[in-house]
Amino acid sequence: MHITVETAIQTITNTVPPAVILAAGEGHRLNGVNGGSPKPLTPVLGLTLLERAILSCKEVGILEFYVVIGYHADKMIPYLDALEQRLSLLIKPVENPNWREGNGSSTLSAAPYISRPFLLLMCDHLFDPAILQLLLTTGNNTADCLLAVDRHTDRVFDLDDATKVQLDGDVITGIGKEKDSFDAVDTGLFLCQPSLFDALEVAKDRGQHSLSAGLVELIRSREFRAVTIGERFWFDVDTPKSLSLAKRALLQSLSKPDEDGFISRYLNRPVSRRISEVLVRTPINPNGISLLSLAVGIVGAVMFCLGEYIWTILAGLVIQLSSIVDGCDGEVARLRFQSSKFGGWFDTILDRYADTAIVAGVSFGYWLAHPHAAVWLGAIFTLTGFIMASYTKKEFVIRYQSKPPSGLFGKLIKRDLRIFAIMLGAVVNLPYEIMLLVGLLSHVGIGWVLLKGHRQMR
Repeated sequence: MHITVETAIQTITNTVPPAVILAAGEGHRLNGVNGGSPKPLTPVLGLTLLERAILSCKEVGILEFYVVIGYHADKMIPYLDALEQRLSLLIKPVENPNWREGNGSSTLSAAPYISRPFLLLMCDHLFDPAILQLLLTTGNNTADCLLAVDRHTDRVFDLDDATKVQLDGDVITGIGKEKDSFDAVDTGLFLCQPSLFDALEVAKDRGQHSLSAGLVELIRSREFRAVTIGERFWFDVDTPKSLSLAKRALLQSLSKPDEDGFISRYLNRPVSRRISEVLVRTPINPNGISLLSLAVGIVGAVMFCLGEYIWTILAGLVIQLSSIVDGCDGEVARLRFQSSKFGGWFDTILDRYADTAIVAGVSFGYWLAHPHAAVWLGAIFTLTGFIMASYTKKEFVIRYQSKPPSGLFGKLIKRDLRIFAIMLGAVVNLPYEIMLLVGLLSHVGIGWVLLKGHRQMR
């Protein structure tokens, strides 16, 4: 029997909430930066606002979508059809002819298609998918409607225009833009029950068509609770300025504080984010960027082989550039939602090839002036430290199901530090000597990780 993609996805989605995405508004305040296109099609670092919302949901397993459209529905329907095919998802356009009445009216348009809990979100909000996972996890233990709220009101752009939330514990007691006293801000991310549609109908009968009016009905029945997002990232995009700040915040969110070494955090990332901002608009994929980083590293290694001081300096700068570009593959993958286990594995393997080329290049350049076998013994000693540093960390994660130790000695075996050290060595015309020192420190760091592992076992 032939099973269509739609049938297969529908089988999965029977146990996973669908997502309703409100994308009906005009977004006239963004017309100056999106060329007059509907607001959901505004590009943000290589993807449209709407595609970012859909892919953020897909990250947490959502495969069924109802996108409420209104303004320029003639442009939105073909776009959604193409998106459905490209992403292999169920994406149904839901037209709301009364979209000008408000987002409550748009939410009600999805009522005929929804009979179970569902995610509700605005297409113009950028956010960490972990917020959706938090809503889904909390929703397993309640039949109430949930709203993700941000208690850090000081970091909200345009607080005057934000929807404020009053709380009694985690119970929402008030919501609206005009609240003078409030405890948090509405992020526009909900996990709703079908009872929301009943509440919206009650508000509609009173001539109120906003989503907040329906939520007030839920507040009266105490069926509306807040889920605090903590430090997780989100941003509401309404104006050109907010779009610019959202891009900057999205780029800032690419950092990996738990994994980045000192050099990556304070030197490589600020540069690589700027490069990624350009690369994300090109056809090159993350694996292609990994290959580019390898190619740049090999060029640097060849320059070391030439032996002359000017080439040595240039080689040091080139391998540092390779280290910077090495961060771009992961950044572009996260910006495009293209992260994969293979991509991480592929990048790790190419890094080892680049390390081998750099050690060989530095050693050959030094050997030209000091033709002794000991030069190559030092190269083998250093390269073993570099390769084993990566292997030791990976094995620690596998054996102990936890991150490797991150103290001072743990930082000594990070790739960003050793590449930077060799670059400095090239500048002072001591690349081989510095490389040997870094190799020795790598072995010390490996021994420290082994000791930590032994103690953890005991």
